[in-house]
Amino acid sequence: MRWRRRRVTQVDHTPPPPLRPLIWPWLLLLLLLVGAGIGLAYFLTRDDDESSSADRVPAVVGLREAVAVERLRADGYPADIRRAVNPAQVGKVIRQIPSAGAELEPGTTVVIIVARRPNTVDVPRVVGLDVADAFERVQAAGLRARSVEVFARQAKGRVIRQRPPAGAEAPRGATVVLSVSKGPQLVAVPAVVGQTEAAATAALRRVGLRVNIARVPSESPAGTVIAQRPQGGARAPKGSTVRLNVATRPQAGGSTQTVPTTGEATVPNVVGLSDTDASARLQAAGFRASSTPVSSTRPPGTVLTQSPSAGNVATRGSTVRITVSAGRQVRTVSDVVGETEVAADRILRDAGFTVRVVDRPVTDPGRDGLVVEQDPRAGARVQGTTRVTIYVGRLT
Repeated sequence: MRWRRRRVTQVDHTPPPPLRPLIWPWLLLLLLLVGAGIGLAYFLTRDDDESSSADRVPAVVGLREAVAVERLRADGYPADIRRAVNPAQVGKVIRQIPSAGAELEPGTTVVIIVARRPNTVDVPRVVGLDVADAFERVQAAGLRARSVEVFARQAKGRVIRQRPPAGAEAPRGATVVLSVSKGPQLVAVPAVVGQTEAAATAALRRVGLRVNIARVPSESPAGTVIAQRPQGGARAPKGSTVRLNVATRPQAGGSTQTVPTTGEATVPNVVGLSDTDASARLQAAGFRASSTPVSSTRPPGTVLTQSPSAGNVATRGSTVRITVSAGRQVRTVSDVVGETEVAADRILRDAGFTVRVVDRPVTDPGRDGLVVEQDPRAGARVQGTTRVTIYVGRLT
């Protein structure tokens, strides 16, 4: 009997270890999600920053023309005014280009469409033109023209002002009044030699002349005028300059230096003195004097204030500024009837007046938004009064 050798294989009944899950795909997905979130936050933040810093056009539709123009100007946008017939919204903005809220670089023009009545036209701009060319342009627009000659620094025959102003709405066939230059007005130059600097300056300014001061060594009292050009009695264009030579105290040895320039000294009190005496006292103490005439009820030539004030210690050779009474200054009220409210306000403030605006109902569309009356009247010479009331037409 044969025995067969059998190979016995041992069977391992131990259960296999559980499979470990793969982690890296999930990590990769998480990283992708985080990156996408960061990118989205960046773009959203950037958009918010850009939107908050962007310049946007203000809304002016529905506003009256003057208010719309001022609002645009305040935000840095000049207005290009155009008109369209719309009787229900006369004088108001009915459309704007670009629209409200649009991003626009400051300084870029915004077009506004202003409603007007039928049978009206825009007044053309003719200021600066020769009168003949101005008449031709006004008539080509369907309007009439009338000229008034006035003194002005502009060349003779040039239009220096127009009423109604350029861009205003006017009925077809209405009259545009043109102020035309007839050349500069000549005035008699006052003789001021021997007067104090402040008194001479005030006298020249009262007749509309400018002053150029030149200080020269002289034996005459310091601060007095020793020469002028043009001379007193000559006729000069209003607004031109008169040169005044004002005396300073010469130094021994012929030097032109009039005061010490080293060390310190106490500023003397010169308030209440005459302009001449004040200048002499300041120079004796080692200072220079610079005087400015101002309107005042005190006698002309009286020192009203000084800076630095008396008692202060200042460097020798420095300047003490004094204000000197020029008497009650007379001002001529500018003519602003026919101007827009904005233009009238600028003209009067440039002339040294304050302005009060009062609305005045009008039925003529050509007078809407224009000054129809003023108080005091144009050409009035006033003392002390600084406020001018303008009555601006408002269409009813």
